[in-house]
Amino acid sequence: MTSARLRYPADHWLRGPDPTQTLARYLGQQAKVYSRVKKLFMTELLGDLAGKRILDFGCGGGLMAVEAALAGASVLGLDAEPSILAAAELLAQRRGAVPGPRFERGEVLPRPEERGRFDLIIAKDVLEHLPDDRAFLVAARRLLNPGGSLVLATQNAWSLNYLLEGGCHRLLRRETHWYGWDPTHLRFYTPRSLRRALEAAGLRPVAWRGAYLLPYKPPAPAWSGRRIWRIDILARLDLALGRHCPFNALGWSLMVKAVSR
Repeated sequence: MTSARLRYPADHWLRGPDPTQTLARYLGQQAKVYSRVKKLFMTELLGDLAGKRILDFGCGGGLMAVEAALAGASVLGLDAEPSILAAAELLAQRRGAVPGPRFERGEVLPRPEERGRFDLIIAKDVLEHLPDDRAFLVAARRLLNPGGSLVLATQNAWSLNYLLEGGCHRLLRRETHWYGWDPTHLRFYTPRSLRRALEAAGLRPVAWRGAYLLPYKPPAPAWSGRRIWRIDILARLDLALGRHCPFNALGWSLMVKAVSR
C-alpha cells in the first residue's frame, strides 16, 4: 500500500490560480465523448436524487454535485485541491444552483459525528488515487444511512485498452508502475477485486456499467503529427452494450452502485 496520495505538479491546469481558466479546462474535458458516456452511466446509477443528502467525494470541478443540487438534493462536495473547488463554486453560480452545493477542502471522509450520515456517496474516479482504498470503503459504509448507496467509477484491468496499452507499457517498456493515463493513479481494479473490496467493507454491489469498451482514443502514428486519434463513433458500442453483462464489467471505466448492508 502506498503511504501518500500523489499530487499533480504545481503547473498542472487543475492547480491553476485562475478559477475561470480552471473551470474552462475542466468543462472542456467533461464535454468529450468519453466523459459524457461515463457521466450518463453514473447518472443512471445515481437514480432519483430529489430530497437526498449526498456527499460527492473528490468532486473536482463540481459537475455531478451541481447537477445533483439542481435535482433537489442537499450536497456536500469535498476535494483535496483548493483551486478546483474555486472552479466548482464558479460552476454552481453559473448554473444557478441556489441553494447550491457546499464545497470544502477535504482529503479524507468525515466521521458520522462530524457531518451526520448521507443517503448517497459519489466517488467518481477517486478510489485509484487513495493510499488506503479499503479504509475509505469502510468509512463510506459507516457514513451511509441504512440502505444508502455508494456510486463509484474507477479503472478496469479487465478492459481491452488495459490489455493493449497496458501490455505495451508494462511488458515492452518495463513500466511496471503504469496505472493508466493519470500519473497520480496508484492501482487498477478488476470487477472481482472491486467486488471483494466492497463486500469486505459491508457494501453489496447491485449494478455495474462499463465504458470505453473499444479504445476510441488510440495513439496516432508519428507521421500524423498528432498524439492520439479520436474515433468517437466507437462510443456507440458503450451505449449499446455497457449496461449489459458481460460488457458492463469489461470497459476501461468500471462503474458500480453498492448498497450499505
